[in-house]
Amino acid sequence: MWCMQLNADKCKALTLGKSMILTNNSSTTFDIPYNGNILHLEHISSMKDFGITIDSDLNFKEHIYSKIKRAFSMPAIINRNFFNLDKDTFKLLYKSLVRSLLEYGHSIWNPYRIGIISDLERVQKRATRMVRSCKKLSYDDRLRFLEIPTLKYRRTRGDMIEVFKILNGFYDTSVAPILMRNYDTRTRGNDFKLIHNRSRLDIKKYSFSNRIVSLWNRLPNWVVLCETINGFKNNLDKFWVSQELYYNWEADIVNI
Repeated sequence: MWCMQLNADKCKALTLGKSMILTNNSSTTFDIPYNGNILHLEHISSMKDFGITIDSDLNFKEHIYSKIKRAFSMPAIINRNFFNLDKDTFKLLYKSLVRSLLEYGHSIWNPYRIGIISDLERVQKRATRMVRSCKKLSYDDRLRFLEIPTLKYRRTRGDMIEVFKILNGFYDTSVAPILMRNYDTRTRGNDFKLIHNRSRLDIKKYSFSNRIVSLWNRLPNWVVLCETINGFKNNLDKFWVSQELYYNWEADIVNI
């Protein structure tokens, strides 16, 4: 049986986590055994995969700030080509050219530190000033006028949509085991409630499979028991319609 040979010149080594066994940032190479030989791979601190920059500490700061930098440049391009934007034209351009940059793959890199969340929100704050009719309003009032939510709300809502897709088989079935169902009917929650795993480090605590559990479990059955993705989105929007987070990024989703 013929096997393709590994080209060491095209391979890199990225170690994740805080384990002293896995992490060796002091070395520029990483040695691995291969076919009876030792390959010397370049040891790097970050690597891009499917458009997302993954770093050794899994804080995704490099990825987030690269997207912020790029997103900040887009309003200038819009301003050079469009004069005196109205509400509808702005929303169309902003959603397609700016917000899409800040939301790609957010379930992976969704930040929990206030400083990073604020820096992401600053992009939308600056962009909404492009509409002259609401330029002098506060950020919260500009969002109300334009009828668009905070980026933090969008990421939280997106997490719930991803959970719905995973539990209902919209993805490969091998993805489902990352979320463990709780079949104990004595506890509160919907019929698809999940088990919350204890975590010691923030890396695990704020990872997708952990951070979504409490929010998902608080959703009622009429929200989660849908047959279509659009049906779930509509029900979720109705259930969260009065959430302060929709227009105030410093707030959080609260029990209703």
